[in-house]
Amino acid sequence: MAENLQEYYKRMAEAIDTQLEQKGKAALFYPVGSGSGRIVWAWINAHPDAAVIWVVPGETRRGMRLEEAKRIGQEIPPRVQLIHCEDNTPQRWLELAKIRPACIILDGSREFTAFPCGERVRWLQRFSPQAKLLGLIDTDQPVSCCLAEAMFQGAGTFSISLTEALARGLVTPPAADTVLLWPAETALEEFRIQMKQWNAAGVPGVGEKVFTNLRRAVEKCGPALPRLREALPKGKQLVLCEDAAAMRRVTENLEALFGPDTEATILKDGWDQEMAVRFAASPARGAQVLVTVSTPGGLARLAGMAGAVLVRSTGLEQNHRRMLARALALCGDSAPLVELNVSFAGLRNAEDLVQGTEQAGGTGFPLEEPYQACIRPARQLQRQLDAQWEQAFAAAKEAAAKGDINELPRGFTTEAGFGLGRWLELQRQIQAGEKLGRLTAEQAARLEKLGIAWKQRMEQAWERGYAAAREYRGEYGNLMVPVRYRDKNGFALGEWIVYNRQRFLGNNLSTDRAERLEALGMVWDTVQDIWEQSYCAAVQYWLDHGTLEVPVKYTTPEGVALGVWLGSQRAAYKAGTIKPVQKAWLEALDVDWTNRNDRKWQAAYDAAARYYQAHGDLNVPSEYIDPDGVLLGKWVSRQRYAWQNPDRSSARLTPERKALLDQLGMVWQKPDSWQHRYELAAAYKAAQGSLELPAQYRTEEGIWLGSWLSRQKQLLQKGDKSLSGERVKALKELFRGELERRSGAVRTRARCSVRERNWLNNYRHAKAYAKRREICWSLPAMWMKRGSALASGSPTCGPPARRGLTRSRSRRSISPCWTRSGCSGTPGRPSGSAPSAGPGSTAPPTGI
Repeated sequence: MAENLQEYYKRMAEAIDTQLEQKGKAALFYPVGSGSGRIVWAWINAHPDAAVIWVVPGETRRGMRLEEAKRIGQEIPPRVQLIHCEDNTPQRWLELAKIRPACIILDGSREFTAFPCGERVRWLQRFSPQAKLLGLIDTDQPVSCCLAEAMFQGAGTFSISLTEALARGLVTPPAADTVLLWPAETALEEFRIQMKQWNAAGVPGVGEKVFTNLRRAVEKCGPALPRLREALPKGKQLVLCEDAAAMRRVTENLEALFGPDTEATILKDGWDQEMAVRFAASPARGAQVLVTVSTPGGLARLAGMAGAVLVRSTGLEQNHRRMLARALALCGDSAPLVELNVSFAGLRNAEDLVQGTEQAGGTGFPLEEPYQACIRPARQLQRQLDAQWEQAFAAAKEAAAKGDINELPRGFTTEAGFGLGRWLELQRQIQAGEKLGRLTAEQAARLEKLGIAWKQRMEQAWERGYAAAREYRGEYGNLMVPVRYRDKNGFALGEWIVYNRQRFLGNNLSTDRAERLEALGMVWDTVQDIWEQSYCAAVQYWLDHGTLEVPVKYTTPEGVALGVWLGSQRAAYKAGTIKPVQKAWLEALDVDWTNRNDRKWQAAYDAAARYYQAHGDLNVPSEYIDPDGVLLGKWVSRQRYAWQNPDRSSARLTPERKALLDQLGMVWQKPDSWQHRYELAAAYKAAQGSLELPAQYRTEEGIWLGSWLSRQKQLLQKGDKSLSGERVKALKELFRGELERRSGAVRTRARCSVRERNWLNNYRHAKAYAKRREICWSLPAMWMKRGSALASGSPTCGPPARRGLTRSRSRRSISPCWTRSGCSGTPGRPSGSAPSAGPGSTAPPTGI
C-alpha cells in the first residue's frame, strides 16, 4: 500500500483546502510523527500569498516543528508566523492580528485548554474573524480535552490510525519489538483478585484449573529481566512509562532492570524538552536511561538514542499504540523497542498491530515474543471470568425489571444464592478505581442501561444539570441562560449555571467539570465577556483605521456601541477602576486616555501652529479648511468667541489654552464687523453711485455684502430694537435717496419677470453712463459693471413684442444710435473715434 509520500501530502493538502473553503475549518487526527506537519507545509506552499499564523502550545512543540522543517529542507517564509502561547503579551497578539491571516493553525489543539494558552487562542480567533481554522490533533492525546472538540465541531476531519500510517510508510516501523511480561507475579495477581471476588459473591472455584495451567506456562518461560538486557542495544535508552504507577515500578527497580551502574535521568514533573536534549547530548558513559511518563504534547526528536523501553500498566490497545508512536517520534527511525507488560492482555497488542499493518497492505516489523505460550491460557481464563460476569449481569437485569437496582441492599442474594448486592457494589468500586478488578467500557455501558448509579447523589445532580445545559446549548447555541430559566422538565438551569460560575470564580470547580462546560461555550464572567466582545470590535476598528479616534455615536455593523464603550473605558481609567489587564490590552491599541474634547482641541491647535508657521499670523479666513480637513477658520473664530463670551460659549478656553494661542499671536479683539461692512457698503455707493447690487454679491475678502445690506434694510424698516440709535442714523444716511430712486421702478419690477428686471437694471446703468458723458457711442460688448452687461445697443436684448414700445422709448431717451456702425458719435468728435481715457476719465476701458 506504500505510495509516493509527496503525492500523498499534496493530495491531503487539496482535501484540506476543499474543507476549509466549504466549512471554514478542518482538523487532522494523526498519530504523533506521522506527517501531519508535512501535509500542512504542502498546503502552505500551495497558497504562496496566504498569511498563516501557526500556533503551538509551548516551546517544546515549536522546537519539534522547527526541527522537522529543517530535516525536510522547508524554509519558513516571513508570511508564516510560528508562535507559542507562552509569548502572550497583548502587543504581540495584536501584531499578529495585523497580519490579517488567511488561516490559523492550532497545532496540538487538545493542549489549548490550559490557561492562558486557551485564552490566547480565543483572543486570536476573535481578532481574526476572517481566518479559517486548521487543527492538528495527535491521536495519542486524550479525547477528553473538551475545548478542542468544541472548536472543531462540524469541521471537515481527516483521521488515520497508526496501523494505516505504518502501512503507508508515514511512520517508519521499529527495527524490532521484544514483548515481555514484567513483573509476572503482578500479572497473575490480577486474575487471582477476580477469582476471589467471585468466590466472595457466592461463586467459588471459577477458573482455578486454567489459572494453574497459566502459572505453569509463565514459570516455563522464565524471568523477563535477562531477556530485557539482551534485547537492549548499547547506548542511551528512553524509558516511556504508561502512567505514574509504571514509573514508580521502574524507579524502584532501576538496578535490577538496567544494571548496577545505570545513570538515570528521571523527569518527575512530566516531559521537559530542555532536560531531554541535555541528556541526549551528554557524553556516553555506560548505561544511561531517560525515564518519563508518556504524556500528550509535541516532541522534538532526540539525537543519539539507541532504543526505547515501553513500561505498560494496562492491556489497552489504544494506549499501546500511543506509546509506540511517541517512542518512534522521539528516538527516530527504526529504533528497537522492548515492551514490559504488567498484564497478559498487553502481550497481544504488538502482534495485533503487525497483523493490522500487513492486512492494510504494509510490511510489519520483527517481533520477539518469549511469552507467546502464556497468551492462550490467559485468554481461556479471561473467557471463563467473562462468562461468569454475563451470568451476574443477567441476574442484575432481572432485578432491574422489578425495581431500582440502586435500592438493593449490599447483602441482597438471588434465589440461586448469588450475592447480587455485593457484586453491584464491587462494580461501582472498580469503576471508581477504589478496588482492583476488571470492568470494560462496554460492560460499564451495559450496566448504565440498567440504571446503575456510579456516583454519589451530588454528582448525579450535577450530571443532570450538565445534560440540561447541553440540551439548551443545542437549541440556542450558547449558555447565556436567564437566571430564572427552567427547562421543560422543570430543572432550574439558570440557577445551576450561576452556581457553577460562582464555584469556578472561587476556584472550587473541578478541572474536568470546567472543561466540559467550556466545551459547551460556558461564559464564566458575563461582564468580562461583554468587555471582550467590545474590545474585539475596537481591534477591528483599529485595524481598519489605524486609530481609536472613534466618533462618540459610532456603532459597529454588529451593533456594538463602540464610541460609547471607549468613553466608558476612559472614564474608568480616570476613576482608577479599570482592571490592569484591561488597561494593558487597551494600551496595546495606543489608546489615548485623555478627554475626547481635549484631543480634538489639541489636534486643531496643531493645525493652527502649522498655519502660523506658514503665514506668520492667525488671521485665518472663516471658511478656511487645512489640508488635513480641520475647519481651522471656524475653530479660531470659536476660540475668540469663547474668550469674549465665556458664559454663552459651549467651548472651554482655559488659561493654559489661551497662553498657547497667545504664543501664535492670536488677536482676541477684531474690529467691529458691522462697522467694517458699513464702511464697505459706503465705499461701494461712493464708487458706483447706488447700492443696487445682487444679493449674492461678495467682496474680495469674502464678505457677502449684498445679503448684509438686505438684512439691514429689513431691520431698519421694521424698527428692530437690535439696531442702536447710532446705527439707525448711519443706515438712514447710507440708504438716503435709494428708496426714493427705486420707488418709481417698484411697481414696474413687481410686474416684471426675472428677465425683465435684469433688462431694467442694465438700462439704468446705461442711462447713468450716457448722462455722465453726454454721449452715445457703442459700448464694448464684453464690458461688465457689477455683473451687468452694458451693451446698451445690443439687439439681442430686445424685449418681447408686447413690451417693445416701452423699451424703444427707453432707448431713445438715451440715444438714437441702435447699431455699432450707425452710431453718430459725440458732438465735436468724429464718428467711431474713442474718447480719451485720461486722469479722472469715466470712460469704460476698451478691450475688456
